[in-house]
Amino acid sequence: MTILVTGGAGFIGSHTLLALIKAGHTPIVIDNFANSTPTALERVSSLAGVESLQVYRADLCDDVALESVFQKNKVDAVIHFAGLKAVGESVAKPLDYYQTNIGSTLVLLDAMQRHNCFNLVFSSSATVYGSPEKLPITEDQPLSATNPYGRTKLFIEEILRDLADSDPRWHIALLRYFNPVGAHPSGRLGESPTDAPN
Repeated sequence: MTILVTGGAGFIGSHTLLALIKAGHTPIVIDNFANSTPTALERVSSLAGVESLQVYRADLCDDVALESVFQKNKVDAVIHFAGLKAVGESVAKPLDYYQTNIGSTLVLLDAMQRHNCFNLVFSSSATVYGSPEKLPITEDQPLSATNPYGRTKLFIEEILRDLADSDPRWHIALLRYFNPVGAHPSGRLGESPTDAPN
């Protein structure tokens, strides 16, 4: 499959790219490098044994740039990691988070629909459980959020549910995880690729 990975240079995105390549898929990366560096993608190429990756440096809120990516490629599925991600910053700059996280997702969904791409994995967050009623958290616990970052994830999940209900062609998975940590066994992909040595 040809899989568009948004935010592919980030921590989770870069590890996902490596796994996709090793599984025989063809990833395409779109990233504005606000929270990452192209160096991470060079390392993915090296670790995967491929000459290079197809990378578009663009912001997902730029509908013209995103349309160009879909016109140039037959995308089978999207894994959507791109977005702002700091809880504290979201409290200080809520509009930035709503515009970036929700706005970019709407632009992405619109492009996917226009190009008959209905397979999506969305990188959500365990923050959608708010202050959980019990631990460990199970997927059937009530959803809520205690900060703007969490609300963007929760609102996007609701948008995706509405979209899936409206059209049976959509196949959407929501990934809710806590803070991912660690590094690739090689030590070349880790938690802070912008600070890692070459």
